[in-house]
Amino acid sequence: MDYKMEELFPIITKMARKYAGFENTSVCYEKAQMLMEAILYCLDEYWSQASDTVARVDISVEEQYALGAKLVMDKAYRIREIYNEMSVSFEDYGVKCLRDTVRKGIPEFLKRYDAKFCPQDTILTLDYPVTVDLSLRGGADRVYGYLCAVSAEQRFLGRFGSVYVRSVLEKYNSGYRDMYENICEVLLGNVLGHIFLQKPLEEMGFEEGELDLLSARFQALSVSEMENEIEGSIREMVGRFYCNDPQVLEYLCLSAQNLAVRVDTAIRTGRIDKVFLL
Repeated sequence: MDYKMEELFPIITKMARKYAGFENTSVCYEKAQMLMEAILYCLDEYWSQASDTVARVDISVEEQYALGAKLVMDKAYRIREIYNEMSVSFEDYGVKCLRDTVRKGIPEFLKRYDAKFCPQDTILTLDYPVTVDLSLRGGADRVYGYLCAVSAEQRFLGRFGSVYVRSVLEKYNSGYRDMYENICEVLLGNVLGHIFLQKPLEEMGFEEGELDLLSARFQALSVSEMENEIEGSIREMVGRFYCNDPQVLEYLCLSAQNLAVRVDTAIRTGRIDKVFLL
């Protein structure tokens, strides 16, 4: 939404006074730009949450900013809550970038994040990749979305046990501890192989005939048809084993297209064992 400078001027003047400790309103250009970005970030937060808060156009820009700033504060508080809840049972499965991002990065964010004067600063690089696209988000909004994604991954992976997950990752890449890939998607592809064959997870290892059956199942399908098949199986699995957890379902379905492309490539190159691993 576009704003006129006269609408924003009273807000930035008040913020500058607070930032300078109420001594004056004089701040350097870089700090003034930072404060303006902070105001716009909070206004954007207000409008992006319109469906939840029923954003109104009949209130002043200052009121919109105040409500947006409160939403940012609430989101920062929720980040801490999610992190504390997840920390109790968090498992990195030996993957260094996952461990460092969550165990070291998130506490650093919580320590350094300035929700009042610089809410737009993400602070972290969030090196461990998740499947949800967060590229257009920043600050608390990005870290919140990231933690929600990792939390959904942890709930999905937690049902399989550390030994099984590590075994699948080892089969995928013996150097998995140093890789910068999404481990949830690796495991999901493997699990779907068991679901398609109705093969119990305890029966680890796909025989050549089973891999042939998996290839035959998909080779006549287009990538979009494969994606539909995969998404249908994800929905069935989440319904059976995760009580239709909406966050887990939504997150795993984001991998359907990537997995369809991987299966298609694997079939064309004769390496279906690179998707269905163990």
